[in-house]
Amino acid sequence: MRRMPEADVHFSVAIVGAGVAGALLAHELARAGHRVLLVEAGPAGRARVDLVGDYALAAVKTPRSSYRDNQPPSPVKSPDSEDDYAQTGPSKFKSTYLRRVGGSTWHMLGNMPRLVPADLRLHSRYGVGVDWPLGYDDLEPWYGEAEHALGVAGDHRALDGLHGARRSRPFPMTRIWPSYGDLVVERAVVGLQVHGIPVELISTPQARNSRPYDGRPACAGNSSCVPICPIGAKYDGSVHVRKAVAAGAVLWDRAVVTRIDLDRTTGRVRALRYTRWDEAGARRKGSVAADLYVVAAHAVETPRLLLASRDPDAAPAGVANGSDQVGRNLMDHLQGQGATIVAEPLHPFRGPPTTVGIDCFRDGAFRARHAAFRLSIGNDGMGRSETPYAALGRLVDAGLIGTDLRTALRDRLSRQFRISYSTEMLPRPGNRVTLADGPADEFDVPRAELAMTLDDYNRQAFAKALAVVSAVFDRLGAPDGERKMQKEETYSGAGHIMGTTRMGQDPSNSVIDRDCRAHDHDNLFIVGAGAFPTGGTANPTLTVAALALRAARTVSTLLRTGP
Repeated sequence: MRRMPEADVHFSVAIVGAGVAGALLAHELARAGHRVLLVEAGPAGRARVDLVGDYALAAVKTPRSSYRDNQPPSPVKSPDSEDDYAQTGPSKFKSTYLRRVGGSTWHMLGNMPRLVPADLRLHSRYGVGVDWPLGYDDLEPWYGEAEHALGVAGDHRALDGLHGARRSRPFPMTRIWPSYGDLVVERAVVGLQVHGIPVELISTPQARNSRPYDGRPACAGNSSCVPICPIGAKYDGSVHVRKAVAAGAVLWDRAVVTRIDLDRTTGRVRALRYTRWDEAGARRKGSVAADLYVVAAHAVETPRLLLASRDPDAAPAGVANGSDQVGRNLMDHLQGQGATIVAEPLHPFRGPPTTVGIDCFRDGAFRARHAAFRLSIGNDGMGRSETPYAALGRLVDAGLIGTDLRTALRDRLSRQFRISYSTEMLPRPGNRVTLADGPADEFDVPRAELAMTLDDYNRQAFAKALAVVSAVFDRLGAPDGERKMQKEETYSGAGHIMGTTRMGQDPSNSVIDRDCRAHDHDNLFIVGAGAFPTGGTANPTLTVAALALRAARTVSTLLRTGP
């Protein structure tokens, strides 16, 4: 990676965070000829082959199994589990993220659906949530740009017009092939209706290659997309970090931005303070100045930094927080699942963990009463409900040995099946990120404290989604005694952390405008899923990428013409 001296260097734009949003911005701005600095708290990390080795050797497989080098020697409390957050409840926030060059896209599943038009007009359509200051038509061309930038494989015809989401540009690649099990399920649900809505399977757009694309190979079906694609067929943010550096951007990894300094006279950002760290534990502090600044540090770390940059004499509420909205409206896609043994062999574990889903419940008048939801058809057996190792133990405990054991295990594993569901959350001001009391981390930044409440809007959606799961299980001949249905009161996190710096037209109830520019500081932009006023049911990465590419145009224009 390109290195430059840290002292007395002035950049056109300094970007905090080298995840997908920061990386795309850095690449677009660097290739336009601007002097770009990309500052990342985590490491650039070791080679992919070494990360795959860590995953293979891990006794317990988790989304973090490959990333032992993810943190400074004494962690900054980026979460490895839900307990690493300070939380005040009453419900638990259960999603996690990575601090490293490329961000959490390293261990994402790779699903890339678009939001549908009603997701951006939730209040106007259904009287709940809020509206975005952008409409679907404003985002549509940028969705096309993002799909080509990331390399998204999808079925253009099947998705064009889904819930009104028109498509003006085909995907750069044809869809990822369905698994054998997908075809069995597709036949089984023909004619099925649940809640008065016909159920059908649709190929899920994915940022993994169905053919060689952008220097990356086609997917080989290794099934370890979470936590890592061993061959790089799945996109992650390091792709555009490398492109940005090749175009002239400067990357500082292991550089924790600890404060944003404001000019008290103009209210503009004047510098970033940072601390760089190395594996030996050494620390060195500095500051860097630029013409424009972008914070792309994730929907937890971004508000944490903005709030920690408060100046009691000038901006007691923190940077960009004149509206008192920084940290508020924290959202995720609260998930559940059902797992079972079905009558006919599905032969899972061949290909990505999911390739198709049920998208018919993503929009409808019911959203006035309960959350929309999307379901994914699993290609990973029963998932964590019963791993292959647990299935083996079950049969051994039943007294099977030898040929009987092999036959029973082969039969059981071939008939394992799982469906998961993800529900949208409404933005709630009390669901938020604040700064925890008590000692700060070793970089003198207070820990993030999270508060979340599970409400009936989601509980009702859990019940509706489980009814769909049960109906599909019925069609597949799943015995009642083999069904493991998640309880309606329980949920898991999707890793889709959204809200906390939302965009809006009114500076009194939002943090940034429709171009991701801070209302309070004209040389500060904030990008990422924190910008989302509502979450819909789409995995957020594609929308994050579209907003980042759109913001890059505005930033580049300002750098050429001035604010």
